[in-house]
Amino acid sequence: MYTIETSLQVPEFIAQGLSSGTYERVGGVIREAKSKHVVTWLREGYKTSESGISNAMLPSPTSMISNSMNLALSNISAITNTLNLAISTMGFVIVLKRLGFIEQQLGQAQKVFRKLDYKSDLSFYANFRAALDLAINAFTMSNSESRKLSAMQAINRFLEAEQHYAKLASIEIANGSSLADNYLSTLCLAYVTEARCYLELEEIETARRRLQEGIAKLRPFFERHVNTLLTSNPAAYLHPSLKKQIGLKHLTRVYQWMEPELDEGEVFEKQRENLFSLAQNPKAWMNSLPPAICLPKGVTLTSTSVFDGFTKQSKKFIGALPSMSKIKTGSSETASLSPEATAFYQLPAAMALMEAMIEDNNRLTMYESEIEIIHKLGMSFQEWQQLAPSIPAQGNGSDLIYITVSK
Repeated sequence: MYTIETSLQVPEFIAQGLSSGTYERVGGVIREAKSKHVVTWLREGYKTSESGISNAMLPSPTSMISNSMNLALSNISAITNTLNLAISTMGFVIVLKRLGFIEQQLGQAQKVFRKLDYKSDLSFYANFRAALDLAINAFTMSNSESRKLSAMQAINRFLEAEQHYAKLASIEIANGSSLADNYLSTLCLAYVTEARCYLELEEIETARRRLQEGIAKLRPFFERHVNTLLTSNPAAYLHPSLKKQIGLKHLTRVYQWMEPELDEGEVFEKQRENLFSLAQNPKAWMNSLPPAICLPKGVTLTSTSVFDGFTKQSKKFIGALPSMSKIKTGSSETASLSPEATAFYQLPAAMALMEAMIEDNNRLTMYESEIEIIHKLGMSFQEWQQLAPSIPAQGNGSDLIYITVSK
């Protein structure tokens, strides 16, 4: 017999476990750090899930929450994530909003890449949106046969989207392109919406199987693109001019995602020789940079950059970057970035992007745990969705639900 508890407040044993390091947050779950046994599932509340913005990992501090717990429960990414914490809050309307945001980013990037005669593919997004509309309509139908038929039609379109965006992601990752993360985000959404359709049909095991296949497909893509963003010399992320934005702990988290046994000291040892290599010959590193990091010749850094949201955060530190120069424009003199400074200027954005991709991968992976507990409890997906605290939120600034299952 299982007992299910839902709360808008951090359970005390969770707070203590996170503070001591006994527990860890991975995606939308809190689990034991050693055994990896999940103890609590996290879910955005109504306000956050309906807004289409996933950035809810910011519970307000209390006297019982230490700094280490705040770190464990804070969103590790500097940007809004593609995926919510729980698949139960990844409704079709939410996905539609996220898809629109990705399309907007690609549209802005297209203005830049057009100058290079490099095209981004926006053609298939209309098909994806049509599939989402079909799914939305399907699950408002009262006739069960019509509902299932329409849902299967939507699923077939999501399968087409998966194949299409997997191909695009593979091409752009191989090219080292900054478009790769947009296509990876879209591919995530395609797999999630397919699984969500099966959940709505109460085909729990099929949803779980298809999600597993999606995770297996996406993980290598994420790893390849993260390795691209790490560049040929990851020690560049430890450049002194970036110390206020990127620390060793950031680089360590990236490496630990790929090699969990590594600690901070071992990550530093991996970069010891790289640091001297970078200092002696920064030009060799710059010449090896992928398009996802460097700005191609003839393209200036503008608000249409795909890194725009990240790079704005870097401007106040720009004076610390190497090789600043001055350009006279009429009677005024403006600061211009040297190629070396421009390369370093992009690194905080690249680190934030890596962290965002890792977070989305973790959330996607933990969706399987959520589906598994639904099956174990013998609940329907609809019943699981309806789990909510009996006491409404008290305006504490947190819109996060904690679901704890115990025997």
